Amino acid sequence: MNKKKIIILAILFVAVAGFALEPASAAAKTHKTDKLYFKQYEKNKFDVFVKKLNKANIIEGLYTHPKVTSQGEPNSVLVGFRESYPAKQYKITKIKIKFKKTVKGKTYYSTKTFNKNSVYYKPKNNYRPHYAIVYYKK
Repeated sequence: MNKKKIIILAILFVAVAGFALEPASAAAKTHKTDKLYFKQYEKNKFDVFVKKLNKANIIEGLYTHPKVTSQGEPNSVLVGFRESYPAKQYKITKIKIKFKKTVKGKTYYSTKTFNKNSVYYKPKNNYRPHYAIVYYKK
């Protein structure tokens, strides 16, 4: 065989080996949601979002405003699966939340990443959650 054929065969062997070693199932693949924006639920009380992955798996986010003295602790963010479904087919691997605040007409952003299945966080310096991106595995 000449050198060109040997090089072509080596490249083909490496490519086939790469495809064979790559995980084929969707279980090993990490998926992510679009930006899940916190929308006002009750004026000056709660901001929420709800994302349905399938019939049994729902991701929810809740932000309790600082001056609220009800169920949730004031100025806190909760993101995770809805508690009412015990059988979870999905596992959250990472949650990225983007916060924002406006001071004298200028908007500031901050991002916080959590490598947990659910998040409870109290933002500081008057930051409020703007949106969240949830990374999960099937």
